[in-house]
Amino acid sequence: MKPNRKRSDATRRPEAEKAFLAGMLELLQDDVNRCRKAIALVEPSALTVEAAPELLTAIIEASALDAPTMADVLRIARERGGDDAADERSLLADLASASVRSPGGYALGVDRNAREIMKAATRRRTIDAAALVADVAADPQAKPADIEAAAAAVAQASTSAPAEKVEWQPFPVELLPEPVCSFVRQVWASLDRSADPACAALPLLASIAAAIGNRRRIEIRPGWTEPSVLWCAIVAESGSKKSPAADKSLSFVRERQTAAFEAHKLALAEWEDKRRAYEASRRSKSADAEPPSPKPIATRFIVNDITVESLAVTLEHSPNVLLDRDEISGWVSSFDRYASGKSGGDVAQWLPCYNAAPWVVDRKTSGTIHIPRAAVSVFGGIQPKVLVRSFGPHVDNGLLQRFMLAAPPEGQQQWPDGDVDFATMAAMHAMFDTLFSLRPDDDGHPQVLDLEPDALGVFKDWWNEIGQQRQQATGPTKSMLSKAEAWAARLALVCHLIRQTGAEPALRSRINADSITRGVGLARWAAREWTRVFRLMEQGGDDAADARLREWIVSRGGSASVRDVRRGLRRYQSPGRAEEGLRRLVASGAAEWTADSTGGRPADAVRVK
Repeated sequence: MKPNRKRSDATRRPEAEKAFLAGMLELLQDDVNRCRKAIALVEPSALTVEAAPELLTAIIEASALDAPTMADVLRIARERGGDDAADERSLLADLASASVRSPGGYALGVDRNAREIMKAATRRRTIDAAALVADVAADPQAKPADIEAAAAAVAQASTSAPAEKVEWQPFPVELLPEPVCSFVRQVWASLDRSADPACAALPLLASIAAAIGNRRRIEIRPGWTEPSVLWCAIVAESGSKKSPAADKSLSFVRERQTAAFEAHKLALAEWEDKRRAYEASRRSKSADAEPPSPKPIATRFIVNDITVESLAVTLEHSPNVLLDRDEISGWVSSFDRYASGKSGGDVAQWLPCYNAAPWVVDRKTSGTIHIPRAAVSVFGGIQPKVLVRSFGPHVDNGLLQRFMLAAPPEGQQQWPDGDVDFATMAAMHAMFDTLFSLRPDDDGHPQVLDLEPDALGVFKDWWNEIGQQRQQATGPTKSMLSKAEAWAARLALVCHLIRQTGAEPALRSRINADSITRGVGLARWAAREWTRVFRLMEQGGDDAADARLREWIVSRGGSASVRDVRRGLRRYQSPGRAEEGLRRLVASGAAEWTADSTGGRPADAVRVK
């Protein structure tokens, strides 16, 4: 059966609205969380059937209850309508009788069809989508694929106010202080520009945060301090050129780690010579040889595949640690690897490292290790589908919300333009040398940097801004916004120390408004991008891939042919995949077919809307 793709007209709209409301009533009883998400997509004022707006309002109010029923909806409708609630009761009875449980009704069952209504409404935010789905779903011969096709072919116009669509925004490189700003721009230019500067900026920010380590904290107000700890991840398909940019940004810490290993190798050899000489002197009963000092331990700046127990030993001796994983999914999958069937323990141990909190680890061999301030910054890459699989189980515990995520669309390749110049590289090396040489206070505690008065005013504005967003957000996004509030402070601390150790050595210790403004701007971008990435995670499958395809087309001017997509994106190189992806974009209303500007056949190219 082919889905009916005819657009809804005025005579069909009442039945479409009734179909939508019937589906919401069933969702209300069977899956209240999905009901809340679905009704949030349609404004009551968009409904035209008499009493339908009032009924939808009653459903909205009932969805706030713990276990809502149709009786609750009827009660709320009666309370809202007083003696004039007859229309609401009549419409409610009509919808109840048209339930999927009644043969020949609207056939809007929860498990099969209401999900498709939500998909259609999410794509176009339109009541007409419910009409298309209802037409197909009412046919007993309809297959799930037919319903999906109907949902994809929803009408273009919307009678309800659309929710804001989060589009990709390039990383705000201009907010980075010198010499970091120049370095990121030159790294991006030295590659083929198909990757966004975020692929260089995020690993660099994590590296700088790790270099500062436990020696500095920022104080927003008495009692509220934030450490120099950042967790960042780039979400991109394999072959998207994210690794070359990250490698250049991580090179400063990696080179320092290599040098530390070489120095440790020499120190270990010298210690071994002294130990042997001492043992020989003991055997000869000579008093000349001195006992060797404790066995040298390698200074660690980078850790990769590491257990919680071994990390505790590392943090005892190394205050500047970066977890560097090319594929961060390996880190997540290692949780509880040796926990004998237990789950959740390693995550609970890692989370304090985000806040540089006190950490206690009990080891079977060496006893209890106490770390007063366990600080570890994190950077890694991950593929979109792997992100869902690896971090999906770690949304409720807040692990994902701590990460600043970036999933830049793959841009048009351009010929690389040189490399990072000598002056910029020298300035970057000098900056890292200074950051690594920072010292804590005399008592070993981090030196706390407070805000200048005008800087505090800037942060208060950000605090109010994020508070308003948090009031409107729900679930994981609301949790992320709480972390984003602190991201601004941490990024401001990083920016301040970049300025102080880089191009502005005369800068005072108190953090000024410029550093806070930079931190807020970076955190605002990161919160927006996290929201976009999380929505792609929720969509999953072809929806997420199509969203990235649309972003890629936008990045190259707004139009692309089948050949362009096949040549430009690895995912679509298989025969038929490019055309299939473009057809889905057109069916969803996100693009329209047009003639290829290079002279190809009509309908060989699309232009995004």
